[in-house]
Amino acid sequence: MAALDQRDNAMSDQDPLPPLEWDPQGVQIQGFSAGLYQIEWLLVTIVMLYLVIMGLPDEGGLGVLTATFGYFGFSLLASRLYFFGEKQRWLLALHTWAMIVFITWFLYNTEGVTGPLASLYLLAVVTSALTLGVLVTMLEVAAIAACQLLLLHLLGTHILTTANLAPVGTSIVALLIVGYLTAALVDAIHVSNRTLLKMASRDALTGLFNRRAFDDLAKPIHLMARRSGRPYCVIAMDMDGLKRINDTKGHGAGDQAIRGLTQRLVECKRSSDVLARYGGDEFVMLLPDTNAAGGRNMMQRLVNAVKDDKLSISVGVASYPEQGESLEELLDHADNAMYFSKASGGNRVSIRAVA
Repeated sequence: MAALDQRDNAMSDQDPLPPLEWDPQGVQIQGFSAGLYQIEWLLVTIVMLYLVIMGLPDEGGLGVLTATFGYFGFSLLASRLYFFGEKQRWLLALHTWAMIVFITWFLYNTEGVTGPLASLYLLAVVTSALTLGVLVTMLEVAAIAACQLLLLHLLGTHILTTANLAPVGTSIVALLIVGYLTAALVDAIHVSNRTLLKMASRDALTGLFNRRAFDDLAKPIHLMARRSGRPYCVIAMDMDGLKRINDTKGHGAGDQAIRGLTQRLVECKRSSDVLARYGGDEFVMLLPDTNAAGGRNMMQRLVNAVKDDKLSISVGVASYPEQGESLEELLDHADNAMYFSKASGGNRVSIRAVA
């Protein structure tokens, strides 16, 4: 196990561990916050280029310029305050609604509701679709439709004419299609990532956490125990005679025996315990708030229970801080105690004394 620990530590130095649970909302908000500011700044850049080329409107030009700089200041301030550190979706939604309001104000003052600048709404729709999901995006498209109809009315245009409704209707349909397809694509990516994450952190045969996931979960428990001074227990266990089962009855029978032991382990563990298959027929558990005696009693009950399934296991127990100050020490001591159990005939629980 020590050699495997060194190998896995080297791997973890090169590869950061993935999260054990896929949090699509957190990924959307935290991962896209920088991209959101870039989209907002792109919007301001487009508006400024338009004003430079076309000039300020004769009426309300100062208001347009003030609103543009105000919107840019809002975005710049948000990027410096890290608004999305707490995964607050409503703040992200606020940005998209602010974007819609700003675009509507700009179009009203430049009379561009039926012109090419109406496509600026696409930036708000794509931002919402990438981060807030289908429902919110569809609501924003409906709000954009209402804004465009309001603009037509405020600009003195007869709304109920084919010539005026056709461009607006075409624009809204395009926004609906882009928003829905983008949100659907993001959802599909999250489903794929969730599946890949499960494959990366779970053992295929038993469905338990694998070695890398166990290490990722055990480290914060160890740090918490060091801060609080409370004990925890590490258990290493190995099936006795799995090779004999594989040789005499086939690997299918061996896999069935491993699954049977897994079921027993799941039944005996508490909700706070961490259980993983380390590889082959070796399993490991971490029991928070449990000393060596408590871990031994729990494992002795397991040893007695698996006898009913005609299985035998060798178990080693080590606890913090009685038998080690680091997680690596405890894993080594539990592993040594497990081999001591096996050398003593198996089907028993041992706590290896440490000088």
